[in-house]
Amino acid sequence: MPSFRDIAARYPRTASLRTIAGTAAARSAWLICAFFLLAGVAVLDDYGMASDELYQRRTAQIILDYVWGRSDALLRYEDRMYGVAVEAPLWWAERALNLQDSRAVYLLRHLLTHLLFLAGGLAAAALAFRLYGRRVLALGALGLFLLYPRLYAHSFFNSKDVPFLSLFMLALLLLHRAFRRDTGTAFALCGAGIGVLTNTRPMGILLFGAVLAMRACDFIYASDRTTRRHILRASGLFVGATALTLYALWPYLWRDPVLRFVESFAYVAEYPHWMPQLIRGRSFISNALPPEYVPVWFAITAPPYALGFGLVGLAALARRVLRASGALLRNTPLRFEGLLAACCGLPVLGVILLDSTLYNGWRHLYFLYAPFCLLATGGLHALATAAHRRGGAGWAYGLAGAGAGATLAALVSLHPYQHLYFNFLVDRATPERLLVRYDLDYWQIAYRDALEFLLARYPDEPIQMQNQFVRGYANSELLPAADRQRLEWVDHAGDFFITDRRAPKFRGSVIPPVYAPVIHTAKAYGNTIFDVAVVNLAQVDDATAAPYRAAYRALRAQEPAMRDRFDIYLDSEAVNWIQAPCRLEDTAPRFLLHVTPAKTRDLRPERRALGFNDLSFQFYERGVRLDGACLAVVPRPAYPIRHLTVGQSSPTDGSTFWQTEFILPPAPDEGNAYRAASRALAAQPPTHRAAFDVYLTAATIAFAKAPCTAEDTQPKFILHAAPVNPRDLPDRSFGNLDFLFPAHGVRFDRKCLAAVPRPAYPLRSLTIGQWLPEEKRTLWKDELPVPPAPDRVNAYRTAYRALMARAPTHRAAFNVHVMADAVAFAKQPCTAADTQPKFILHAIPIRTRDLPPARRHAGFDNRDFEFAWQGAHFDGACLARAPLPAYPLKRLRVGQFHSGEDPLWSAEIPLAR
Repeated sequence: MPSFRDIAARYPRTASLRTIAGTAAARSAWLICAFFLLAGVAVLDDYGMASDELYQRRTAQIILDYVWGRSDALLRYEDRMYGVAVEAPLWWAERALNLQDSRAVYLLRHLLTHLLFLAGGLAAAALAFRLYGRRVLALGALGLFLLYPRLYAHSFFNSKDVPFLSLFMLALLLLHRAFRRDTGTAFALCGAGIGVLTNTRPMGILLFGAVLAMRACDFIYASDRTTRRHILRASGLFVGATALTLYALWPYLWRDPVLRFVESFAYVAEYPHWMPQLIRGRSFISNALPPEYVPVWFAITAPPYALGFGLVGLAALARRVLRASGALLRNTPLRFEGLLAACCGLPVLGVILLDSTLYNGWRHLYFLYAPFCLLATGGLHALATAAHRRGGAGWAYGLAGAGAGATLAALVSLHPYQHLYFNFLVDRATPERLLVRYDLDYWQIAYRDALEFLLARYPDEPIQMQNQFVRGYANSELLPAADRQRLEWVDHAGDFFITDRRAPKFRGSVIPPVYAPVIHTAKAYGNTIFDVAVVNLAQVDDATAAPYRAAYRALRAQEPAMRDRFDIYLDSEAVNWIQAPCRLEDTAPRFLLHVTPAKTRDLRPERRALGFNDLSFQFYERGVRLDGACLAVVPRPAYPIRHLTVGQSSPTDGSTFWQTEFILPPAPDEGNAYRAASRALAAQPPTHRAAFDVYLTAATIAFAKAPCTAEDTQPKFILHAAPVNPRDLPDRSFGNLDFLFPAHGVRFDRKCLAAVPRPAYPLRSLTIGQWLPEEKRTLWKDELPVPPAPDRVNAYRTAYRALMARAPTHRAAFNVHVMADAVAFAKQPCTAADTQPKFILHAIPIRTRDLPPARRHAGFDNRDFEFAWQGAHFDGACLARAPLPAYPLKRLRVGQFHSGEDPLWSAEIPLAR
């Protein structure tokens, strides 16, 4: 084995083994990237394709046609706000190579996007070396950047978010270089880089603002005029290079740069299209996400060792900032690291405060990993430095190597589904748990594997596929031309269907994702990514089709519940749709299925306002074709059903082709309960007689009629409950309890009965009736006063007897009794005319500051009230009670008045407290 002297003789310029190691480490970054490039080429054809790639390529075509003067379609194009700093080179590359086949085109795009990702890794290594001065830390930064399973997979098929991440890292490198060299050329180059970055995503303007802020600090701390002139000159070159690059690469800005840039930034921040997002088992709309959306997604998808080192790096940075806060304003390495921390936190804070639109996990903020990766390298540096002081840094580097090795193992084991990577912070062991808690394959990258499975299983025949928006067609673009020709995309019920496990109504397996037989399933972490189902049972063997034929024969042996374009059959477990013979064009529209429960509370809270559960579906989701017939089966909800709406509508504009509604008979036990309730009501006179008899009980408001037909219950029922005290409903004057009969009623024995729970607050009156919403026509309407409840009257009677045993505090038109916590107004004899005027009650405090802020200018608290709110008539007497505030009072002002007139009587009562 050669000695140190032998090695030194071979390398005369080398003073030590450390220099040799440093040279090897410097080359190792390039060797590692070369290895990743070879690996990327080897696995290039294993990944599917994001549907957004079709749109991205089309956007490049439209923009370049605008540049070359071929078309002005860009000005009317929905995605005209996007730049082409990345897309134009991809387009030119395929043109330069004269690629015509879609497979070659998109494989080239994947390769070039991955190359840009590797370039971002090299930039991370170079910047880490400049920040921390160690080659091994540069390799650590490279590993942190490349060994992120989700980003690695996205580096092939995501031509938006990962390129922006890579360009962000390159821009950070140029920014650091500019401030270190402090030359006009360096700042001009930095400005050009930030211009390219901002063209890719408007969020790149973040670095532009950061540079100007730091240059402003440098200008303030400059020691002489020469330095300040240099700063202004370099800053001017920076701004000019940024603006010129951005303007040149963004054709949409050419006519009105400032206004259109602001428009583009606002468009991206508040993307007008919404979609449901799943996080921790809860569904949110993409423009109304919870504040923890981005932090949670980042925490559960980052490699654990990167997350740990990043937190250590942030803590170490915070400690150094507290020790040398002034360095943050000067051109020091600490200020640059502070910029990295700001780049991690400010975009997240902005998204939370501005309620920005996000979807598909946190992919729109992947660029945050560029500064976080460098901070994680700083965390490794801090641990290694601390360990070195105690005798050796090997354990810190060993920990980093172990973390990188574990992440590499996960990356390999998940191939080609690395975009579904989750770390140990979530439960990955329970089957299907991730599926019901987080969005998984939102771009359907795995769809390509399903297509390849079908092509291999049926090698000699055309394959008719249900056209599931653009994702199926997009993935087929990566297949060989011969395979693409065998795929036929149809709008009606094709032969095969690939399940979309993202559909919110299938979350938690409330409804199975497909009715047709499944012949292939793909999983990751025990969670189903997709199923391949056979809709046309002619494509499966007789044994597989036998249960479906048996179910079909059993249904046809009985009378359908409803006949229309489809016959509807109901059983204890499902709602079944049958058409025979079956026309394929009848399976293309969307199938309407609205289920109204017997009790509205059986619905999920978000559906109760509508009054029904929407179980609408496409035929390929819930149907099969067998022997010339069509059969669709939807599991019946567990709760009792009162009413069904069935039909078909256009899947594009929602227009209805046909629709039928029918009421289900109640279950025997439910019907008997309604019969008993009807007999109990019939034994007493109704509160009001109209088209329906109305009964007001302690718990319900009931509508009854006999004889009663289906036509009587078709109109909507009016039920407006006006409270005694308007303060019970501060936002409106009455409670709108309008309802449809199927939601609260049932027909039996030629009778009908509907019951709505009575509001908890005391009622002054009820408005009842029926109307036709479509025609905006009222059929009948009545208003009936509601007498006070007997228990309320008895409570006032008891309180009145207690007051009569003592002298009133003040005698006037009413005897006024002031108690510790209330004021009572009593009179006997008392008529309704005595209680018509409104009662005055002004509480004047000892200290004005005790009043509510809105009342301090008046000097008293206005507690005026109407007798009906807080009083009762009984035995020829009347009594009203009003609570007093808790703070000390100087006096009370009491009396009565009609609105807009002088008081009928008033008095002031001094208080001794």
